[in-house]
This record gives sequence, C-alpha cells and structure tokens, in this order.
Amino acid sequence: MTGEEGVKISVRLSSEDMQLIQDFMEENDLDVTISSFIRDAIRGYIADKKVPAEAGEDGIYVRLSEVLIQAMENLKKEGVIFDEESYIRQLVMSDLIPQESLENTKTNAFKAAQEASRMM
Repeated sequence: MTGEEGVKISVRLSSEDMQLIQDFMEENDLDVTISSFIRDAIRGYIADKKVPAEAGEDGIYVRLSEVLIQAMENLKKEGVIFDEESYIRQLVMSDLIPQESLENTKTNAFKAAQEASRMM
C-alpha cells in the first residue's frame, strides 16, 4: 500500500455484474460506495476461503452484516449477553428445540438433582 490512500486499481465489470452489485446493495440497504463494497467483498472472499481450515469439522462459519455485529457488540457492552458466540448459539437452540422438550428437560434435570441430594 502507498500511504493512507492505498493502491488504486481498475476493475472491468460487465453491466450484469454491476447490476448484481447495485441490486444487492439496494436489497440490503447498504449505504457504501462501490469501492468499499468491492473491498469488503474481497475481504469476505478471503475470510471464507481461510475459515474451513480454521473452523475444523465441528464448526460452522456464519458471516453477519456489520449492523448485526455492531448490535451484538453493543449488547455485550451493556452486559445483556456474555459473548456473541453464546448468544448466537442460544438463538439457534431456542429456534430449533421445541418449548415442550425444553420444559421436559428442565423438569427431568430438577428431579435428578432432587434424587441426588436425597442420596447424600
């Protein structure tokens, strides 16, 4: 990079590619320049290619918008959530696990704790 401005490059895009970018930016309410969008796309592409080796077989990599990331950071700063990963895990579990199953699990856990305390 040269100074604060960075390196200037030229990229030729087809009209279809340009329309795809503009439609995506509009649909996602992105108020950024095309240059900024392309820089972010490049970073996202590189991060996406790096993640499978880093995540391992037991992980899932999810990209979120800057707005969602900032919202979760604000929740963490306010002490509403412990960290972003546990918050996302909680959201997924609350959406996947039926409420009835969760209540049964809590009831069974409490009964098991009562039984264990009686044996002491």
